[in-house]
Amino acid sequence: MTTPVEHRVASTQTPVGVPDLPAQRAGGAPGTASAARPAAPGRQAVPAERRGRTDIPERVVTRIAAHAAAEVARVREVRERGPLAFGGHTHATVDGGLALLELEVSVEYPAPLAQMAEEIRRHVNERVHTLTGLTVGQIDIDVTGVVPALREDGG
Repeated sequence: MTTPVEHRVASTQTPVGVPDLPAQRAGGAPGTASAARPAAPGRQAVPAERRGRTDIPERVVTRIAAHAAAEVARVREVRERGPLAFGGHTHATVDGGLALLELEVSVEYPAPLAQMAEEIRRHVNERVHTLTGLTVGQIDIDVTGVVPALREDGG
């Protein structure tokens, strides 16, 4: 479950119905250097670790990983879990800030499978970490098929 986090942004404009700020009354116009000053001592920024917690469900991490794997050149299909899915397919397990991934992919033939697997791991790790902030501990890849490469002449 995701906990809502409130973020406040200090505005340099006077809200409607609020009297002018002292800096504005003294001749400072909004947006000038005299109006741009630090927040009042009672309204200091809350450190990130005290603002709340964001939980990212496993199904979201699974979808991100599947999309990331599909972005790799020569990957033809990434099977995702669905209502009629049996067996492995793509799955993520999230424990705190650590994600463990299982991917089931089909690649173009001929392709060096070990190199393809490493390229998929690198790209998926980077994308999942960038988009979720999770550390990816392990990525298991099952190559379930090789598919003839599409020819450039459309045949």
